[in-house]
Amino acid sequence: MMPLAPLLLLSLLQTTATELAVAEPDLREAYDVLAYELELKVDPVEEAISGSNTIRAVVVADELSVFRVDLVSEMVVESVMSGADTLEFTHENDSILCTLPETAVQGSELAIEITYSGNPKARDSFSGFHWSRTTNDRPWINTSCQGPGAHSWWPCKSSFYHPEDKPERISMAITVPSELYAVSNGRLEGIDDGGDVRTFRWRHDYPLETYSVTLNAAPYVVVESELELPGHDQPVPFAYYVLPENAEKAAVQFRQVPEMMRIYCEAFGPFPFEGSKIGLVETNFWGMEHSTAIAYGSSYPAWCKENDAPDSYARRNVFFDYILIHEVAHEWWGNGVSATDWGHFWIHEGFGTYAEGVYVERTEGRERADEYFKTQQRSALRSGPRSRLYRGEGVNSREAYAGLIYSKGAAVLNTMRVILNDDDAWWRAVREFNMRFRFGNASTDDFRRVLEEISGRGWKSVFDSWVYGEGYPSVTGSVRAVEGAIELTTSNLGSGETEFEVPLDLAWTEAGERRTRRILIQPGEFSTRIECSGVPTDLAVLHLDRVLGKHEVTVN
Repeated sequence: MMPLAPLLLLSLLQTTATELAVAEPDLREAYDVLAYELELKVDPVEEAISGSNTIRAVVVADELSVFRVDLVSEMVVESVMSGADTLEFTHENDSILCTLPETAVQGSELAIEITYSGNPKARDSFSGFHWSRTTNDRPWINTSCQGPGAHSWWPCKSSFYHPEDKPERISMAITVPSELYAVSNGRLEGIDDGGDVRTFRWRHDYPLETYSVTLNAAPYVVVESELELPGHDQPVPFAYYVLPENAEKAAVQFRQVPEMMRIYCEAFGPFPFEGSKIGLVETNFWGMEHSTAIAYGSSYPAWCKENDAPDSYARRNVFFDYILIHEVAHEWWGNGVSATDWGHFWIHEGFGTYAEGVYVERTEGRERADEYFKTQQRSALRSGPRSRLYRGEGVNSREAYAGLIYSKGAAVLNTMRVILNDDDAWWRAVREFNMRFRFGNASTDDFRRVLEEISGRGWKSVFDSWVYGEGYPSVTGSVRAVEGAIELTTSNLGSGETEFEVPLDLAWTEAGERRTRRILIQPGEFSTRIECSGVPTDLAVLHLDRVLGKHEVTVN
C-alpha cells in the first residue's frame, strides 16, 4: 500500500490536471462549419486514399488565431493552406492545429485546405473503412464511422465530439478505377472520364452529421426511378446501388420502399432531402444511416422468403427487413433532426426504433405493433434497474452509445403515447417536433416543450421520470368488481430511486353500456374505488403492457 502522503500528493496533482483540462478552451468551438469540399483518390490495390478537404467556416469567437480540426494520427497530413498561404501545423493526438496567417475576427470566413493521405482501416466487421472484394474478386469499398468518428478517415470538426455543428453542405469528388462506380451523399453532378479512372462528383446541399458522410465504390448496378410522396409537389429521386449478383434480390426487396417512404412522410413530415435523393447502397457490413446513401448490408429477406432461401439475419428480420426499415427512418431521426449533444443520443436511435413500430402498425395494425413493442420492452428491461435514457453531460459519441437508447427510447415513446391518451395530438406533436427542428439539432427538452404546446399540459414530471430518471416501474395488484363498485389495489415500485406515475385504463360493462376509466397509479401502495350501479361485468385492464415496466394487475 502506498503511504498516505504520496497518495495525497497524487490526488492533488490529478485534481490540478483535471482542472487545467477543464479550463483549456476547445478551439473547435471558435468556428462554425459552412461546408466540407472533399476530393479523394481511392487506390484499392494499396488500400489507400489521398486528396484534400477544404473546410469553409465562419469565426464565431471574438477572434481566432489557431484553427483546430480532427483527424486520427495514423493519417498523414501533407500540407495545410489558406488561400495562397501555407500554414504551419502540428498533427498529434488525433488533432490538427494550424496557425492562421493573421488573427481572424468574429464573422470572418475561412477556407482551410488540408491535403492528406493514408491507409484507413476497418476497426471490426462493422466500424471503419472497409476494403473488401466481391465474389468475383473486384474491389468493394465502404465506410462506417459512427463508432470511430468521421475523423477516422477525413479531416473535419467531427460530430463524434461536436454533433451540434452540422455543415450546411458537403461535396465529394471520388476518383476510382474505371471499373468501379463511386457513391456518396446527395446528388450526382457529373462523372469525369480519365481513361483508367473515373471521378464521381457528388453534392449534398443539406446539413448533416459528419458520421453520416460516406464513401462507397464497387462495380455497382445502378437502378434509378422517382417516387410520388406525401408532402412533395414533385417526384423525389430514388436510386439504389447494388452488386450485379444481387440485382434480382434488390428488385424484390426494394419494392417495399414506396410504402415505407409514404408511411414515414405521413407520420414524421415530408422526406427531408428531396433535392438530393432517396438512396440505398449495398455494403460489405450490415448497415448505417448515411444520409441519402443508406448503407444496406442485409440479407434481402423478401427475396429469401419468395425463393424459400435461408435468411442469415432471420432473428433480426422477424417483423420486417430490419436494416431497410431502421436505417431509412434515420433520414428523419438523426439525419433530419440531430441531438444537440450526445446526452440526447436517444433522439437518433430511440425515435429511429420507434419508427419501426410505426411501420408495423401502419402495415399490419396496432395489435401486431404491440407484439413488436413487447420485444423492445424486454430488451429495455434487460438494460438494468438503474439504466438512464439520458446519457449525461459532456460525453462523446462512444461514451453515450448503448443498446438502451434504441429499445428503451422506443418503449418510452410508446409509453408517452399512452400517457397522452390522444392519438391525434400525439402524431401532431411527433411531426411538429421533426418539422420544427429538421436540418438542425434538438434536445429532450425541446421535444417536451412541443408536447406541452400541443397537449396544453405540463410534461416535466413525465420526462424527469422516464428520460432523466433511472430504471422502470413495476405495478402489481388486483382489480375486482363488487356490488356497486370496482375496487383497485396496487403497489407501484421503481426499480431504482426514481418514482413513476403509471396510467392504468379499466373497461367494464355497466347497465348495458361499455365504460372506461383511467386511473393514475401513484408510487408506493395505492388503492381506489369506482362507484357503479349494480355489479360491473366484463371488467378488463386495457393495454397496461404498452407502458414500459414489469406489470401484473389481475382481474378478480
